[in-house]
Parts: sequence; C-alpha cells; structure tokens
Amino acid sequence: MSGIHSTPKPKIRSLFAFIQARTGSTRFPKKVIRPIPPDSDKTILDHIHSRILKILPNSRIIYLIPEGDLELVSFLEKNGMNHFSGPLEDVRQRYILAAEKFKADAILRLTGDNPFYDTTHLDLLIQTFVESDSDLAYFKGLPLGTGGEVFRTSALLNLSDSQQEERHKEHVSIHIKEDPIQYKITSIPSLLTKEEGSRLANFRLTVDTPEDFETISGLLSQKSFESVGNFNTKEFLEWEKEDPSLFQKNLDVPQVKFNLPSPSQRTKGKIGVLVAPAKEFGSGHFSRTSLLYSFLPYKDWEPEWISAFPKDGEYDILLIDFRDIEIPIPYRKTKVLLLDHFGEDKKKYNFWDLLPHSENDQNFDWEQILIPPNLISSATNEEKSPAKEYGIFCYAGNLGKEESENLDRFLIQNSSQKRIRIGGTPPKTNEIEYFPRLSRVQYLQKLRSSEKFLGYFGQSVFEALYLRIPSATFSISPIHRELSSILEKYKIPFTDLSQETEFSLGTKTVGKNGYKVLLDKIDSIY
Repeated sequence: MSGIHSTPKPKIRSLFAFIQARTGSTRFPKKVIRPIPPDSDKTILDHIHSRILKILPNSRIIYLIPEGDLELVSFLEKNGMNHFSGPLEDVRQRYILAAEKFKADAILRLTGDNPFYDTTHLDLLIQTFVESDSDLAYFKGLPLGTGGEVFRTSALLNLSDSQQEERHKEHVSIHIKEDPIQYKITSIPSLLTKEEGSRLANFRLTVDTPEDFETISGLLSQKSFESVGNFNTKEFLEWEKEDPSLFQKNLDVPQVKFNLPSPSQRTKGKIGVLVAPAKEFGSGHFSRTSLLYSFLPYKDWEPEWISAFPKDGEYDILLIDFRDIEIPIPYRKTKVLLLDHFGEDKKKYNFWDLLPHSENDQNFDWEQILIPPNLISSATNEEKSPAKEYGIFCYAGNLGKEESENLDRFLIQNSSQKRIRIGGTPPKTNEIEYFPRLSRVQYLQKLRSSEKFLGYFGQSVFEALYLRIPSATFSISPIHRELSSILEKYKIPFTDLSQETEFSLGTKTVGKNGYKVLLDKIDSIY
C-alpha cells in the first residue's frame, strides 16, 4: 500500500455519489439532457441514474451542477433527482460545499458524460472502500467511460489555497493522485481476463463530442433501454466481438490525459482467481469471490481474474471457487486455496469452507460466513431505517411454476400482511408482490423492511439471520433438505410448505468478519 501515515483513519459513516453535470459544455452544449438516441425519451442522465440506483439509494445520489443552470435544475427536479448548485469555474469547491451540506465522509465521483457506468465494478469499489483506510481507490483496466473513483472527503480538503493550481479546480481529485506518498491510493485490477483486457482500446463509451453522441446513439438504437441497462463491461466485450464496427466510429476523438505517478503499492505476490461461470453455476460464486478479489489489493496482493488453470508457478497463490472441479495440474510451486470444495482435491490442497455442511458442522465457525459490507456498514444505506412493510420475504431463485405456487400458498397461509417473493415464476394471485430479480440495493431495502424470511439453504438465509430477521427454510433438492437439517439443529425451522411454521433467529450468531478471516487465511498460506 502507498502512504506514509500509520494512524488508522476514521470509519466512513456516510458515502454519496456526486455526479458533476452541466448544460453549458463548450464542446457539446446540453448533451446531458438531450434524448439519446434522438428519437427516444431517455437522456444521458436517465441512463446514468438508472445504473447508479443499482448500487446506491436515490437519497445518496446527488448531481453537482453550476449555479444558475436553471434548465438543468428544472430537468432534475422534474425527474426526482437530487441536486446541489455550486461555483461554475471551481468544481472542486462545488464538491467541498456539497460534502459539507450532506455530511459526506466519502465520495464516489462520477460525471454526466458516461451513460454506461459499470455497476458491477462500482459496487465492489464502494463496498471495499468503506471498510478500508485508503484515501482514494479505483479500478484500473476498464473501458473509457465505465469506471469511477472513490475518495475520502478529508483527502479532498487536504489542499491549501497556496497549493491549489488552476487544474485542481476542474479536476477534483488530481492533487491526491499527484502525491501517492502522502495519500494511500489503492488501484484494483478489473475483473477481466488478459484477453478481455487486451481489447479495451476498442471502446470509447463516453460523450464529449457530437461524434461520441452519434456512436453511443447507434449503440442504444440496437438494444432496448432495459437490456442495455443491464450491460456491464463483460457484456460490451461480447457485443463488440459480434459487431466491432458499432464501436469504431469515435475512437479517433482525442482524450485529455495527465501524466500521473503510479500508486506506490507494495506487492506480496500475485493471486490468480478462478471462479465458476455464473451462467452455469449461479451468481453466488461470482458475487462472493469478486468481492474477495476486490479486497486483495488493500491487503497488498495483486489479483488477476483468470478463466483457465494456469501453469504451476505462474501465480504465488491460486484461489479456486468452482465447486468440485477436478484440478488437472499437480501444483507444487503455486499454493492452492479451494473455497467450498468437496472433491478429492480437498485432501491435497488448502481449503476453506464458507457455509456449514454435514462434513464440517462440528468445527465450522459461523464467523467464516461471508457477509458483504453493504449489510454491515450503514454508509451507503438509506439514512432512515425502513418500516416493516412485509410480513414475509421469500427468496425463490429459479424455481418452476408448481414450486412457486406452493410457495405462494404457504406465504398467504403464514402471514396476513404483505408478502413478497423474489424469483420463481409470476404468481397467479395479486396477494403476492413479485419481482423476478432485484438489484442488490433494492434486494436489501426489501429484505430490511420484512419481518420474516423464507428461503432455501444458501447465502441469503445467513444474510437474513445477520440482519436479525427470523427465518425458515424449505427444500429445492435432497441436498438442500440435508443442509437444512443442519440449521434445524440450531433452531432454524424447516418447512415442507404444507402448514403454518414458526420462524426463528436460531441459536447461532452470524459474524461480520468473514472476509477479514478469509483474507488472513490467504496471508497465512503464503
């Protein structure tokens, strides 16, 4: 890590996304409120807002605009977007005044030029940053226009008037990046493979000029607002491979760049991270391990996202979260750490269990369960705790029609209040509020506003228990029934959905230090 100070920094209690925007752009006036594509009803700011709502609640998204920009004020207020007006020529001062008004300990800095922010990476960025003592952090190796940076307000303020130069007024955080000795700066490699990273020069996903506007309009004309809204870097890479000409029209537009010193991060070594594909194995592997991956640079490790088994010795550590995949290479130089692995290779290499099961129940420490920072920290939540809107919250995953209907009958039988089901097939009755899926922020908002939780054995059950929501489980397979029997020993009820069931917090406590414990384990095996 970079930085000369060893005194621990204060805990981040409040983080906001500050999005700087204006209609008076010299190169392309009013671009932020123009429909894009021109025949649509969506502007660049609409695209940005719908994306950032996936990682932060509306109350923590603030548009920083110049004083007197009445047209932009009118647009933002009409669309329910929060805004703050400050000096036109001194954007840095605009940030300082907004941070003071909203009591922001940390700021996710974004601009109104980029309709395709990568919310997967931004979510990981803010979750890891609020648990760190860095002054500034960012993901490196993302397409232009998809990334952002997060920094402490204290670092923003740590520049005297005598030190400030003209560039500091426009480029808000540049004084931090110019001094990697004074400030702790964490640069996190993106979750892209080497092959994917080699194609980043094929993208310019920002709108600075009419040429950019035309290119982005062409992309948006090919897809619906809803489908493109779910595209992150991986999806854009797949799309570019299918139709590269769509992305080439604005690649010659010049981009302002600064020659900045590299963050002086020490490196313990390199870690290759191999994770089961979400399309085949579900999103759980990716969700937990991408967060672990993003924590590694804060612990002085250099991670790399890989898609195949590397050569022995290519990495110092190989981290595998791939269920029971057989390891085809006898690793001797490379240390191997298997996560939740039940195959024969568990006998050959280091392993770490993340959830209790029949083989480890006697020794499993519930402190090992990985609880994400957005459950632990209030820095990115709504400022007021939500009222209990739902009697039962049900997570159904990918269940079919018959199983979903059984769940709905159970939910109606077990609660006279509103019931909500996430996943499964649409209900036949309007007595169940239904969502096929939710963003992580929306999921947590709904979960926190529920009195009880019902789900099959998995991460979601333990997250509900961590939030002190009485829970019960049901089965989607013989394996899940067996796993639920472990929870029954700790007084978490199992139901076959045929009758009323008690819900309970059980006799075990889910800890909040799972990622810290696992990071310590990684350090110990090297």
